[in-house]
Amino acid sequence: MAGWANPVRIGTVGGNPIIADLSLGVMGGNPVLVAVLLSADYTMENPPGYPSRPNVGGATPFSPRVLPTGSNLRLLKPEAAALVAAGAATYA
Repeated sequence: MAGWANPVRIGTVGGNPIIADLSLGVMGGNPVLVAVLLSADYTMENPPGYPSRPNVGGATPFSPRVLPTGSNLRLLKPEAAALVAAGAATYA
């Protein structure tokens, strides 16, 4: 297991930080990807050591990227859990 910072800020909702618990590693056990439905706009960040998020249109940096309320996403388990705990998403 990598030496992840724990906890780590992975984004914001309404200006409030979303903090993921990486004590089980970045994958958080199984299942690795978890489906969620956003109930608030989510600004994703790309913290050091967190798995790379894809670029948008080549050279455009991925983060921060705002994902709107109502988006259906598949996220790493710790990120999904942090959003649900913050009341910004539900498991789909």
